[in-house]
Amino acid sequence: MLQDLGGRRPRVVGRIDDGPIPSHDTANPDRLFYGWTIVGLTFGAQFLAMGTYFYTFGVFLKPLSETFGTDRSSVAIALSLQQFVVAMLGPWVGKRLAGGSIRTLMLWGTLLLSLGGAVLSRAESIVQLYFAYGLIVGAGIALAGPLPNTALLANWFVRRRGTALGISQFGVTVSGTVMVPFATWLIASYGWRAAMLALAALPIALLAPAVRWLVVDRPEDRGLLPDGDTHLLPGEDSDPSDSWTMGRAIRDRRVLLLALAVGLNFTAMSAVLQILHSHITDSGLSGADAASVVAAATFAGAVAKPLFGALADHFDPRAVMGLSTALQAVGVWILIDAASLPLLLTSGAIFGLGYGGVLPLWGVLLGALFGRHSFGHVMGLMGPIMLPFQVFGFPFATFVFDRHGSYTPALYVFLGCYAAAAAVLFVMPVPRRNGQAA
Repeated sequence: MLQDLGGRRPRVVGRIDDGPIPSHDTANPDRLFYGWTIVGLTFGAQFLAMGTYFYTFGVFLKPLSETFGTDRSSVAIALSLQQFVVAMLGPWVGKRLAGGSIRTLMLWGTLLLSLGGAVLSRAESIVQLYFAYGLIVGAGIALAGPLPNTALLANWFVRRRGTALGISQFGVTVSGTVMVPFATWLIASYGWRAAMLALAALPIALLAPAVRWLVVDRPEDRGLLPDGDTHLLPGEDSDPSDSWTMGRAIRDRRVLLLALAVGLNFTAMSAVLQILHSHITDSGLSGADAASVVAAATFAGAVAKPLFGALADHFDPRAVMGLSTALQAVGVWILIDAASLPLLLTSGAIFGLGYGGVLPLWGVLLGALFGRHSFGHVMGLMGPIMLPFQVFGFPFATFVFDRHGSYTPALYVFLGCYAAAAAVLFVMPVPRRNGQAA
């Protein structure tokens, strides 16, 4: 195995909080590759980080508004502030992911997630809400959410990176299915403060021990190689992570094209998800009908993550991302004129199948273009670049509705976003396949 590592002795994992990681028995080839344990860990981490705070925010919106005596849009600023904090911390987190301990960052993240929820449960003003949910929880998601989890998986997988990312990020979507009803029950039974305190206990009680004992930053730390292979793939480690700066990222054509392709998808899909329920009820259908369409979209989105991840392991990830983009566009096109529930359900399912592939495909394209050692750093640098895309879509759609009494003009603009994203994918450099430069 030392020969396979180019004569270098595998880096010995030290201790974090005096918690040593046991060595892996490399003499047993039948043992399950430890990377799949990392997949399970990141599934749970993203389930808790996103499910506890992101998907449940809508459940807390009304009681928070009533408690602080303010309108709901003022409360909603806390979510925008959280997204801003996550994006702006991205470059710093990415740099630490490339050169430091992912496990340490994630442990701090779990602490901040629980601390933010605990502070919020005692909040008495809207300013305290912004501080707790926007700043503290935002920092926790930056350290323990999608960015470190995706970077961790990129370290462990190359050939099967798409499959690993798809399974892991299934936890992001399915968390909404589980945590929203759970939070609703907690609030109805015990009030929003007790509910928030109970949710705040989950990261520190469940996630922190799992991170401490299961996270291993890189397969080399256990005398292994990505995917359990016996040799490194050519070109996979050719781009050193410490050479990346924000200036270089902005000047790099590959970074900008990938940010455009993914960002344009984010602009449209995040807005459609937020307006879908009200668009359907505005057309005269019931809230229950609208909820069933939203459920169809989110369920299809959950199924799509492992499906598109696996497809990207076998086909050009640009083409797979193009398919994801096209399915979203078809779903929105049907949505514009759909009047019956069956047609709306079809629209939601097609749209969901498309949007579910975006996150894992972003990771696949990022790894294929930049390699695993630069993965976390480049992904973090993309946060501020993509921030305008993430925050534009929903406010634009509501602005259009206020002016025209309908979301339809905005939906046509989002179709244009999908067309532009497809065009960007067409001119994007061909990514490497299995570490080889194409």
